[in-house]
Amino acid sequence: MNEGELAKFPLLAPLTDAERAAVADEFEALEVGPGSPLFREGEAADAALFIVAGRVRVHARRVGAEAELGPGDVLGMLSLVVDGPREASAETSSPTRIWRLSRSAFRRLVEAEPAAACRLLEGILREYAGAVREEVSRDGCG
Repeated sequence: MNEGELAKFPLLAPLTDAERAAVADEFEALEVGPGSPLFREGEAADAALFIVAGRVRVHARRVGAEAELGPGDVLGMLSLVVDGPREASAETSSPTRIWRLSRSAFRRLVEAEPAAACRLLEGILREYAGAVREEVSRDGCG
């Protein structure tokens, strides 16, 4: 994982270079072919997936939502800190490179590099709050 690839992720932008390096040390790199399932709605959520290259289709049957995500996007951020089922299914729509950060790897990061873990958690909460604000304004509730 190089600095250019790490820079693609807004979630990692607030971290210092040393903190980004500490997080990168916990990533598991995956190369996935097109049409490969990454996870299914209802499965236990145990990792966040950082899309480095390629495209991923996400669909949530329960709420009827679909999206196509690409480099710089992160799936399942909350699964690093919240135990529960996946809210959607995801599969690759092209050859895709992913960095997987498991909940257990995040917990190792909390122990070894608490400042990096704290900044990453702040970024997760910032992105989640932005998504909630967007949903509220779209629905006219705000």
